[in-house]
Amino acid sequence: MQVQIARWGNSLGLRVPRDIAARVGFTEGSRVDIEASDDGRIVITRSRRRFTLEELLAGMTPRREQPLEDDAPKGEEII
Repeated sequence: MQVQIARWGNSLGLRVPRDIAARVGFTEGSRVDIEASDDGRIVITRSRRRFTLEELLAGMTPRREQPLEDDAPKGEEII
């Protein structure tokens, strides 16, 4: 399928047809990674969600906190 590249501000934009977006799981607001290969191809893949430390700690409560477990030395470790 061919699509046309259009100007979008100071950049260029490419519309992903609905059937292709559905096949790869893209929805409005999906984040993607884009890279150019040496052979002239552009590769677009779904981004893996990257959480910030604040997001990871947002659900942390004293009730959810797990006790730290520290194993005793097993050999000749220097402590």
